[in-house]
Amino acid sequence: MARMIPTFFEEKTPPGERDVFNMLARAPDDWVAIHSLDLAPWNRGLRTEIDFVLVIPEAGILCIEVKSHEEIAFEDGRWIPNTILRSPFKQAADGRFIFRRRLIELVEGFKAIPVVHMCVFPRARFDLQPNLSVQPWELIDERLFRSVSDAGAFSEALVGRVRAAIAADKQIKPLRNRLSAEAVDRIVASCVPIRRFRPDASEEISRREQEVDRLLREQQKPVLQLADMNSRLVVTGAAGTGKTLIAMELARRKALAGKRVALLCFNQLIGDWIVQQVESIEPRLPNLIAGRAIKVMANLAGIPIPEAPDADYWEVEFPAQFEASLADDDLRAAATFDVLIVDEAQDILSRPVLWSSLKRLVAGGFEHGEFALFGDFSHQVLGMRESMEAELKSLQAIARPTRWMLMENCRNYRIIGETAVRLSGMQGEVYSGFMRTGGHRSYDIAFYSSGDEQLAEAKRVILEFRAGGYKDREIAILTGSARCQKLVDRLCNDGIRVAPAWQTSRRIVQSSVHAFKGMERKAVILTDLEIGAGDSRRDLFYIGMTRATDSLRVLCSTEFQAQLLQWLGLGEKQ
Repeated sequence: MARMIPTFFEEKTPPGERDVFNMLARAPDDWVAIHSLDLAPWNRGLRTEIDFVLVIPEAGILCIEVKSHEEIAFEDGRWIPNTILRSPFKQAADGRFIFRRRLIELVEGFKAIPVVHMCVFPRARFDLQPNLSVQPWELIDERLFRSVSDAGAFSEALVGRVRAAIAADKQIKPLRNRLSAEAVDRIVASCVPIRRFRPDASEEISRREQEVDRLLREQQKPVLQLADMNSRLVVTGAAGTGKTLIAMELARRKALAGKRVALLCFNQLIGDWIVQQVESIEPRLPNLIAGRAIKVMANLAGIPIPEAPDADYWEVEFPAQFEASLADDDLRAAATFDVLIVDEAQDILSRPVLWSSLKRLVAGGFEHGEFALFGDFSHQVLGMRESMEAELKSLQAIARPTRWMLMENCRNYRIIGETAVRLSGMQGEVYSGFMRTGGHRSYDIAFYSSGDEQLAEAKRVILEFRAGGYKDREIAILTGSARCQKLVDRLCNDGIRVAPAWQTSRRIVQSSVHAFKGMERKAVILTDLEIGAGDSRRDLFYIGMTRATDSLRVLCSTEFQAQLLQWLGLGEKQ
């Protein structure tokens, strides 16, 4: 019997794949069949799957695409049934080329191993008419599949097709020597990260689910339950209510269920952080594509990004290029996702051109597709609020999503959260409670009248944080003004090393409040926030302050002292 990886198939495995699995299981003992590979991580995140990779030591590697439909036809340039969005033969060929290219990169000396492809339609007849693109040896349909007397005859038919494909392609050479058991094991090992079904990881999955259940607050757990019962979901919550954690866990669970999932956001820093978290998940989930939305979209479409793009590029040129790329039917089919999950969704909905492009990636469209949007649609909107509200209204009318509101702050101490709310001028109840109470020494405001005083205050606070046990990598300097670079340079000149937040570093990090949305640090210094009476930029105080999990220091110019104290209810009303 052949070595099957995994040794059994899931209940949801399509019937045609079951037929082929059972036949391959009785192939020669030295054959290895790896079931269900997702090559998306090897192909710019595009939907690229191989149903079976068959390692035949005497012949090479065969990539098999299986279709379970009982009727398959190609008429008037379209496949029947219409659930077949791409040519199965092109799908198999694309998978084969990507698999071979990556195999050569991963395993030295494997360039000489022939890799070919074919399709098996075990339940449908298909008359392959003479053509220039698909050859007879690329197909086994129902008639041939049912006609083979046993697994031995089926194995011989597969070997014959491998050799016919090699003979017809001048760029492929036959194997000189039979593949050794060691070589076969190295091929199998290279496929581990892209296997969609990992029963060997069940203990790790169970452990992680128990850990997540422990971490989630009682108010957060219903979101995952709602997502099991509703295909379309909008979750609203202020800063610190755990939206990102829930979005990541929901994405993981959907991917484990076998769905192709996109977990996206707008900001670069939180996007890079989400990618790091997803890549650390065990077992690896090749069908979970995560990161900054525009970066993922550019990868999917193969659009090169300029070194220093301006705002017009992202708002006009890039969406136009992306829309043009989706005119290719094959690319559009390969780029779609079964589930779209967006964190900090208000940042994308407030950019209607980008949002319009992103919606096209949802299989079935937004009216019938599956999505979950997580955002603070009331308090953290730094883009075009009117556009965001219009998109939300349209979404509610068309898709009728289930809605849920998170209100418990599980990040900040009460004094930080409540002060942030007062500074922002928010009305009504923002938080129903705080997981973390106490921390009365965790927040303070200092004023400066010159750059020298600002530098002195910043150095004092950094030394205070260090004395309190905080490591440099746990401290962030956040600003609402470009002038902060001067402060950073002066700190560096005085021996306090500061790095941009986007760099991987053990130093204190510096960022604008805008760029740091969604991120957090144990200790935060908030400075260079220019304010004025009625200034909408006061929202930056709320966003910046709620980045701190433990300690916060606000350094404010005396120019704005009276206004700031009034917002806090400590000064005279103007």
